[in-house]
Amino acid sequence: MGATVFCTGGLAYYMYSEYKPAIHRYMPWLDHLPFSGNSKTKTDQAKIDVIEKQARAQRRKRVDMVPKSSLEPTQQVNWAWSNPGLYLTGSNEYGLIDPLHPDSGVGYKAAVPGLQGKLLRSAAFAKTHAAAVDADGNLYQWGTGFVGGNLPHKPVCTLHDSSVREVATSKAFVAVLDSKSRVRILRGDNSQVDNMASVAKDPCGFVEFKPRLGWREHVVSISAGEDHLAARTSSGNVYTCALGASGNDRHQLGHSAASVPSDTNNIEPFVLMRIQSKHLFSSVVCGGRHTLLQTTDGEVYGCGANDFGQLAMGPYAKENATVRQLTPLRRIWTNSLFDKEGSRAESISAGSATSYVHIREGASRKLVSFGRGIDGQLGNGSMSHIQGTPVVVRELSDKQEYDLASKQQQPLGIRSMSAAGDHIVVVCDNQTNVTLDGSGNSFNKHPLYGYDVLVWGNNESGQCIPDRKHRISAPAHPPLLYKHISQKSDPGNRFSTSSKDDVTGAFRLQAAPKQWVLGASFNGSESHSGSSKKYLVEQVFVAGPDVTAAFLKQC
Repeated sequence: MGATVFCTGGLAYYMYSEYKPAIHRYMPWLDHLPFSGNSKTKTDQAKIDVIEKQARAQRRKRVDMVPKSSLEPTQQVNWAWSNPGLYLTGSNEYGLIDPLHPDSGVGYKAAVPGLQGKLLRSAAFAKTHAAAVDADGNLYQWGTGFVGGNLPHKPVCTLHDSSVREVATSKAFVAVLDSKSRVRILRGDNSQVDNMASVAKDPCGFVEFKPRLGWREHVVSISAGEDHLAARTSSGNVYTCALGASGNDRHQLGHSAASVPSDTNNIEPFVLMRIQSKHLFSSVVCGGRHTLLQTTDGEVYGCGANDFGQLAMGPYAKENATVRQLTPLRRIWTNSLFDKEGSRAESISAGSATSYVHIREGASRKLVSFGRGIDGQLGNGSMSHIQGTPVVVRELSDKQEYDLASKQQQPLGIRSMSAAGDHIVVVCDNQTNVTLDGSGNSFNKHPLYGYDVLVWGNNESGQCIPDRKHRISAPAHPPLLYKHISQKSDPGNRFSTSSKDDVTGAFRLQAAPKQWVLGASFNGSESHSGSSKKYLVEQVFVAGPDVTAAFLKQC
């Protein structure tokens, strides 16, 4: 009897909480019963009405800000080629998506005001600030951390240098790489910088390399974690530095004990020091407080924090919570043995505390992940808190497609991976029907197929799929970047996906391949209006802590 009463009461409470608005719409007198707990004064009701009005206004604003086009969903490649700019999905808490209205909610999908019509070279995102470089070398910065509060603003041009080509963001700074192999540091989040009393000098300016770059050696790429920076050179060297007092607190810089002070907190910040290693490196990425390096032979090394298994050191133990020196990640290989003749890493990526390695084994490809997975960012369908051994992302492993040119099955690879925070965006290297055309007119063909885009992980802010908030534990297709005015589902089209496989709608997102495009075809661009100049462009996808970005990059 007691169990029946308990279950009945629980069911009644659930039904009341689930359908409360409808119940009170038809039985408003429930609000005034003494047992209802909903007795409100006129002042309380007025406050609730204001909150509800603000919520409705935010919902309308989110809908209004979604880019709209008369182009059919099957023409999304053409749309991408003709609509340069920076398009973001996710959280606007810190004004990264709509800096004119910061702290206005989550689930946004919009073009960043002030960057419409601009071709970009690079874009990077931290929690509270962002940076982007356009095709003319103008560096733009924005976000509530950058302006110092919830102030309406637009992206501010803080640097003009035609040689600037890449940016990376840490918790407090923006690192800028130019074609002269100079790396300079700019303030990103001023509140973070102002609290760094331990920094003896102003960190802004060009960073020193120790030892200096060799003859004809130049910096190829940069990557930043929460408080550290890494730079890879054309000679296969990797330089790292701390961006503040805690930039090496977990030995994420990868320097041997002989090359740095015994007290890692006393290491000189804002000085790029070369990692002493017999290996040559082809890639380096920074996680939150760990670093991954890929050698030219395809082996993977790591150092730094391993609290969640992000360096694949096996089951968690106090002894391996911090990897103090550059160490090979042997568990990513079959039988824990690296054989450069039989298998090699193709690419690497790192989120806050999760790592990803794309591996080639003979004729097959597979993607493995390890580290924190509580938000589904491992991509294997699980939500493990700690994962110290690699797991396979099956949707992106051992897949093949038919190649019309060779008339054979070819392995499906990965074109790019970008992880940040607790989610990742992947662009597949599938077959497309786009061929380079120097005339700049080929984008008029219809339909064109691009590269499939997949996302998974934390979706609390809608950074993976804007209209949902649940965690995504396996690769999923995000919706298109724009809304077709009269979109209709076409299940027979290649862009269509069945509801069984795709929860994002009838059409899946595809990235526009590399192509020559006339400047006169760019929408919203005053500088390219009427221009007969041709630009070689490609659509790029980048992840930030609570956002996912897409932009047209000038190659």
